[in-house]
Amino acid sequence: MKVLVIGATGELGREVASILWERPGVQVRAFVRRPLTAESPPVDEVVTGDLRDRDSLRNACAGMRTMFLVSSPTQDQVELETNAIEAAEAAGVERIVKVSNIPLPGLDTGLHGNHRAVERRLAASRCRSTIVQPSFFSSVLDKQGDVVARGAVVLPTGPGKIAWIDPFDIAAVAAEALVRFDLDGPLHLTGPDALDGDEVAARLGVKRIDLPLDKWRATVVASGLDPWLADSSVHLFEAVARGALAQTTDTVESVLGRPPRRVFER
Repeated sequence: MKVLVIGATGELGREVASILWERPGVQVRAFVRRPLTAESPPVDEVVTGDLRDRDSLRNACAGMRTMFLVSSPTQDQVELETNAIEAAEAAGVERIVKVSNIPLPGLDTGLHGNHRAVERRLAASRCRSTIVQPSFFSSVLDKQGDVVARGAVVLPTGPGKIAWIDPFDIAAVAAEALVRFDLDGPLHLTGPDALDGDEVAARLGVKRIDLPLDKWRATVVASGLDPWLADSSVHLFEAVARGALAQTTDTVESVLGRPPRRVFER
């Protein structure tokens, strides 16, 4: 079975490629923007290109049975992922496994709007699809390593709880969906429990800083975050404060046969 992993050097793609490479009978082709290095995951083949380059996408999809689709959170995400879907359709790829996010009522623009648009495109595709819809990646707090080292964590989510999930569990579910054909449709993925910001801070052994969202936005934009993505995050944090991501699911366990990993434990 031949599987194309788009973004095989990214956080999720690296894990997906590594998991699949160890599975008997699976050949992994990596689609990457830059040549692999010693730190890259082991794969059988490499195609260099990007989601704007339709020729490289056609080369990457040729002969593949399934495709893992993930891309960076940018304003042109719909166009880029649609390029990959069209290349997969032309090459006769049977299934696309897309990384998305959990749909939330009232969030129809920005990053959430992008994901919903790509999901609609996949629903109309001749390729079968699995939509992996995870809650918050626990790894987003890795970017606050220096802050945590100084004894704090910034979580501007008010009283809202989040069913945080370990990215490895997302990758493991995606890898299963790439080699199994009984996992159609959306898969809502969460960790085993929902934590508010104070509970996350307690597990990390630090204090929690709950910045007002206007101040948080100004800070991250000044640090270089795309204002479009900052606005998407603000809308998401507002929804979280209202309880939008507090529900847990048993999807990880039902797919993998084990519970999801606990997060923020030392």
